[in-house]
Amino acid sequence: MNLELLDPWEQEYPQVIEETLEDGYVLSCKFNRRGTLLAGGCLDGRCVVWDFDTKGVSRNLIGHVKPVASISWSRNGRFLLSASKDWTCILWDLVSATKHTKLRFSTPVMMAQMHPRNNFRFVVSLYQESPVIVDLSSGKVEQWTLATETEGKEDHKSSSFVTSSVWNKAGTSIYAGTSKGYLNIIDANTRKITYSMRVTSTTIKGIQWSRNGRDMLVIANDRVIRFFRLDEKGIPVLQNKFQDLVNRIQWNQASFSADGSGHKAEHNIYIWDKNMGNLVKILEGPKEPLDDLAWHPVRPIIGSVSSYGNIYIWTAKHEENWSAFAPDFTELEENMEYEEKEDEFDVVPEEEATKRKQDDEDITVDVTTDETIQAFLDIDEDRGGEDEVFYLPTLPFDGDAQSESDSDSVYTDEELKRSDSQSTLDEGPRPRKLYKKEKSP
Repeated sequence: MNLELLDPWEQEYPQVIEETLEDGYVLSCKFNRRGTLLAGGCLDGRCVVWDFDTKGVSRNLIGHVKPVASISWSRNGRFLLSASKDWTCILWDLVSATKHTKLRFSTPVMMAQMHPRNNFRFVVSLYQESPVIVDLSSGKVEQWTLATETEGKEDHKSSSFVTSSVWNKAGTSIYAGTSKGYLNIIDANTRKITYSMRVTSTTIKGIQWSRNGRDMLVIANDRVIRFFRLDEKGIPVLQNKFQDLVNRIQWNQASFSADGSGHKAEHNIYIWDKNMGNLVKILEGPKEPLDDLAWHPVRPIIGSVSSYGNIYIWTAKHEENWSAFAPDFTELEENMEYEEKEDEFDVVPEEEATKRKQDDEDITVDVTTDETIQAFLDIDEDRGGEDEVFYLPTLPFDGDAQSESDSDSVYTDEELKRSDSQSTLDEGPRPRKLYKKEKSP
């Protein structure tokens, strides 16, 4: 769909399931920054990337041996970070469909998220351990442990751990939710907690940001989704609470629409207005429980993951509006008699027709200027000359080229601690064993 033809004043919500994506048992899905690619993490450890325009599989990445816990896109769309319950994180290069780096930790990985501006930096939440920041920008693995308690408060450190950690839009702070219901703001440079507040008495399941980076949703186990808005100092202020008072539904995931109206789900999908707090629409899906969902970054489209491993694509019903192409075009409800104008079909003299044709040819048409699509612009966009990947090229068929790469590097947790002197990313390919095929007698 041409984004420039969408009516900016019309509020649209997804209404019907347009298509179903099936390729293995998908657990979670995530759109890239522009919404042109959709990635899914599978139960068998694979990561699948779909081209969202053609709905075809662009990449099938095999690297984990246990289910994928979370996936995250880099800012430029070239790299995909996958975290798995097999204690590893893999940074995939999607252009070549190979592993850029594979990191192994000493405990299962609950989630990992890429830095919003640095394509080689990410934060990792570990099970019953402190979260860590991993940086690969210098060509070697650098790791820093983040604080989980404010200074002087160590009373419940052993029983509380971080369950969800996300970057803010600028990448200067990390917002971490704990198993005790605390929301901590951690400075990315000092790695110390600058602000802490107790949001709920239960475990925080997830934190989701809006596209503008000022609104935040906190999902907890108390069946309430809380909507916060950041003040000038970056402190979250509670604006609204969303819950089903009748059925007391346990929410699995939450997301923001492209224009910022809040939205939550349990297959049915509930859509709320974030400012008024009123329920706008309930989307009734198939009789399959919902595990995860993602709202398209610029269009009224939702991708929902069922417990059967399918991704359902929800879209809005679009009616044909021919007046958008011809302003003087009028749609008729029924046939009517047309009165011909007196000079409508008169023969134009050849000289006048030639003159009109020459005037039309004198108009200069600019076919070289690349105009930026307004829907793809962020409020604080700084392009910096960075090449962004919108679509993935087709790869030549080569056996297991997309699975086990021979040049991938695996780092254990102990190696990460002394990575400044020992761990590098320029390891050569491992030697392959050659087998000679025996001839049958």
